[in-house]
Amino acid sequence: MKFPLFVALRYLFSRRRQAFISLISTVSILGITIGVASLVIALALMSGFQRDIQGKVLKATSAIMASAVSPGGIKDWREVCKKLKNFAFVKRAYPQAIVQALASSRFSIQPIMLRSFDPKNYPSWVGKLPENGIVLGKSLMDELGVQEGDSITIYIPEVELTPFGPRAKAKKVIISGSFSSGLFVLDHTSGALSLTGGKEILSFKPEVNYINIDVDDIYKAGKYAGRLNKEFPDLVFTPWNVINRTLFESLKLEKKVIFLVIGLIVVVAALNIIASLILLVMEKIRDIGILMTMGAKRKEIARIFILQGTIIGIIGVLSGEILGILMSKAANTFKLVRIPADIYQISYVPFKVRPFEALLVAAFAIFISIISTIYPSLKASQVDPSEAIRYE
Repeated sequence: MKFPLFVALRYLFSRRRQAFISLISTVSILGITIGVASLVIALALMSGFQRDIQGKVLKATSAIMASAVSPGGIKDWREVCKKLKNFAFVKRAYPQAIVQALASSRFSIQPIMLRSFDPKNYPSWVGKLPENGIVLGKSLMDELGVQEGDSITIYIPEVELTPFGPRAKAKKVIISGSFSSGLFVLDHTSGALSLTGGKEILSFKPEVNYINIDVDDIYKAGKYAGRLNKEFPDLVFTPWNVINRTLFESLKLEKKVIFLVIGLIVVVAALNIIASLILLVMEKIRDIGILMTMGAKRKEIARIFILQGTIIGIIGVLSGEILGILMSKAANTFKLVRIPADIYQISYVPFKVRPFEALLVAAFAIFISIISTIYPSLKASQVDPSEAIRYE
């Protein structure tokens, strides 16, 4: 063991005449522990919530959505889907027609997003897609006050002429079932039916206006979309993170703000390190003088206090990381952070500790701890040994 490290450990763990200095060192360790644990827990909460929302969004939509440049829809959608399957990164491509309308029951009138799919190729959240009839989101069914087997009237944004003048097209449709995708907006506003039903029953025009594309790596969706835009100039391919940019950018911003705000706890703890080291230098000024007269260099004296502050930081960081990870696991196990299930479709927020973020927190805390040792260690190295031991 090298000389500076040996002395640093002796100063840190040996009994002192001044118990107040030991108390400040303990408070410094506790402060860093609490700060690091708080950061780990907060980032785990945000990461878990973001992952959950991301999974629900991708389940409800797709990694890439293709739409037509012209308002006429995608007329050759069968050929487009066939060509898309030739790309190695495309796992699945399925057509979709989306039309905004109104759904009316005996009890309520609600806006509805009608989504028409190919019965042979549609997303899993729909459940069972009927050839005739419609399946509604569970929340939308509750708002309309209907159940399976009831009928609703769909008002389409098209005008037809009648003896009594123009009016919106309307059609009664039987409710064949319900779905619960886990995404509140989808379950509260959407109804799914087959392409045949959308075209024949509700006179959908165009037959298809979107193509949903699932890829092998969702984080490369932007790159894949750029490539597909070059291959299909008549279509616009938009990745999931662009479609939901507002949502995910706000989550990223919240995570950054949380890191900065809670990181101040670590900075405050570092101030305690400065105070404890300054007091230690004052207490050990005689020892410093003796060490320097015995041949210790000023750099070695400075290194003693740098190592002591760093050790305090490392102990606090390790304790905080362990505490933060254990509390995050406990929050998952006991579902401590509960939220309204009728809005988010989940009863609690999951915690997800990402190794990179945990390492980032540790690096940040240790860096602050090292920076806080600079001033006290410089003061210790500038001690005049003759003055320090004059009265000994």
